[in-house]
Amino acid sequence: MDVQHSSEGHGDYILTFDKNEVEDLADPVMGKAAKMSRSILDLGYLLREAKFGMRDNFRQPPHAFDEQAPKQPSVED
Repeated sequence: MDVQHSSEGHGDYILTFDKNEVEDLADPVMGKAAKMSRSILDLGYLLREAKFGMRDNFRQPPHAFDEQAPKQPSVED
């Protein structure tokens, strides 16, 4: 994990996690939700969202919404 002070000067910090760190932190934080403060729970939700986002490798096919898009078999003439 890398912690940097934000250059905007509002007292904000930027946290950067590696993929392995997200995998290791997301579920344990959420597993102890009853004992955590709201700020830590917010971090846990963000970590879990990042964890699932890293697994989602869907890419929109080219020309999916234009005239060159392939037609579905059920709508072909």
